[in-house]
Amino acid sequence: MENILQGLNASQLEAVTSTEGFIRVIAGAGSGKTRALARRFAYLVNEIGILPGNILCVTFTNKSANEMRQRIHNLTGDNDTGYISTFHSFCVSVLQEDSHALQYPKSFLVLDNSDIDSMLKIIYEERGLTLRNMTFSKARDMIEIRKLIKEPKYYLDMLNMSLDTLRQKYLTATEPSDIIFYGYLYQEKKCFGLDYNDLIKFTLYIFEQNEAVKIKWQQRLEYIMIDEFQDINRVQYEIIRM
Repeated sequence: MENILQGLNASQLEAVTSTEGFIRVIAGAGSGKTRALARRFAYLVNEIGILPGNILCVTFTNKSANEMRQRIHNLTGDNDTGYISTFHSFCVSVLQEDSHALQYPKSFLVLDNSDIDSMLKIIYEERGLTLRNMTFSKARDMIEIRKLIKEPKYYLDMLNMSLDTLRQKYLTATEPSDIIFYGYLYQEKKCFGLDYNDLIKFTLYIFEQNEAVKIKWQQRLEYIMIDEFQDINRVQYEIIRM
């Protein structure tokens, strides 16, 4: 195992060994922010005695999460590296454990672009749309914009409407964008599929609506660290705040 504090400058040392309250590290690219974050994780485990499973460490890409996991393993020698993940992966962990709060099965599907395109193909064929109405790429962008900006409460339709009611909303839509959007929500609900936007929104909804689940995760995660904090959006911030 590496010496956790070896090679740190004074500012990095302060960041690594400060363990109470809110800590923000502001530094330029290549100055060792991620290195300091990994060392702080190891310091909390090896010196303070926090279990890895009680620490959430969030970053933005799977590559960064894997690199962080390896760095921390090298520092602690422990294969248990806690919740070191992207926001989406952390939300998958929450939903797999607590999907019962949404009446969703633990075996819900996480949708990628190929899954979404397969759903769009069904919608286009069923409602007589063609790529002249909207390409699949533009349809995916449109769905994301409506979920994030235009209709941020869309998930309430997925959770509260029956499958038949949601299908009827889809079948009575006349504008191509509405047909695609509500058809997509229907297809998602039909197979218990969640895309990356849903993972974030559904997790926040659980924390907002289910006090017992929220308290459980608050008690479990004694420390939360975020790599590249300046890049998080409002919904991601709300999940971390709660």
